[in-house]
Amino acid sequence: MALRLAALMLAPFAFGTGAYVFAGLLEPMALDLDVSVPVVGQLQSAFAIASALGGPLLAILTNRYERKRLLVFSLTGLAVANAASAMAGVFSTLVVARIIAGLVGALTLPVASAVAVSLVGPERRAAALAAVFSGMSFAFLIGIPLGSFVGAEYGWPASFWLATGLAAMAAVAIIALVPTIGELPPPPEGALQAALRPPAKSLLAVTFLSFLATFTSVAFIGPLITALTELVDADIGLMQLFIGIGSLAGLPLGAKLAPRMGLRALSPLMMLVVVAQAMFTLGLLVDLSMAGSIVFTAIAIATGSAALFALAPIVQSTLAAIAGPSATVAFALNGSVVFLGQGLGAVVGGGVIAETDLTWTGVVGATIALATLRVTQRLRAVQIEGP
Repeated sequence: MALRLAALMLAPFAFGTGAYVFAGLLEPMALDLDVSVPVVGQLQSAFAIASALGGPLLAILTNRYERKRLLVFSLTGLAVANAASAMAGVFSTLVVARIIAGLVGALTLPVASAVAVSLVGPERRAAALAAVFSGMSFAFLIGIPLGSFVGAEYGWPASFWLATGLAAMAAVAIIALVPTIGELPPPPEGALQAALRPPAKSLLAVTFLSFLATFTSVAFIGPLITALTELVDADIGLMQLFIGIGSLAGLPLGAKLAPRMGLRALSPLMMLVVVAQAMFTLGLLVDLSMAGSIVFTAIAIATGSAALFALAPIVQSTLAAIAGPSATVAFALNGSVVFLGQGLGAVVGGGVIAETDLTWTGVVGATIALATLRVTQRLRAVQIEGP
């Protein structure tokens, strides 16, 4: 069973790596493609928004297909789209390739999660889902920094070739290790209405706004790290490791806070997002030594990542309690607003940079996170009842 779950974990690992494998290479990409850094950053918007809009639609259209075959198809399509990204010689072609990658790749996490749940008994579902979802954490810890290393050494197309290889490897592992699952039962009638029962909309808003706030600056993590620390090329990848470290700390933290504090934990976690975003701007305004700026930046990156990933188990477990048999639909909606927040965060950050400079992305991100506190404060008093 451990090998099966490890194979399934590779699906979100490949997807997450492919989504942001070039995040540390925006400046050399902009130079090579003859566009500005904010424009290159919109490649992340194209991918994320395509995932947000296409994921739920494809999930509905492919509901009758066998799960293992569908997962392999999604990973194969992701590999092909990543290869097309590596070979794209002009920016417009690269945009199209990223949109296609976002569309076909959006199925990887929900389908891998559905397969994992079908392989274990009810008492092990939470652990199985956590194992699969950890693939996203490992993408930030290993895959994306590795993409920065490879891209700095061999050119930015090499980062997309790395993502291509990871998607292909995940597909092969699933073919070899995961059994055929068969069709899943269709969602129950009225599933969408059940998934949106109060306070589900407020929880989805928290997810959306937290990712919007974070990706206003983090979508431009490569230039941001350089501006804060003067590190360039492969050294940017070392700093990106702290995103993964923070996420791996945040997931178990959120899992512990969910049963102990419930929705009361949302506000302090959002305050950590505010602090992390404010630290990015503060680090650019205060004169620190290079060593001091590296430590300061690492703390900001890890803090923001830990807070963001700690929110997930609290929101997901509450959505499951609200939606009951329609929990799969609730999870799909939550995943969609995650991608939408990421994509629009890059749009907002790009606009801020174009109008001012990189310094103020942190201020805008912190402001959005502060506004989210109004939602989390209202949720503190909410009593959750099942459907």
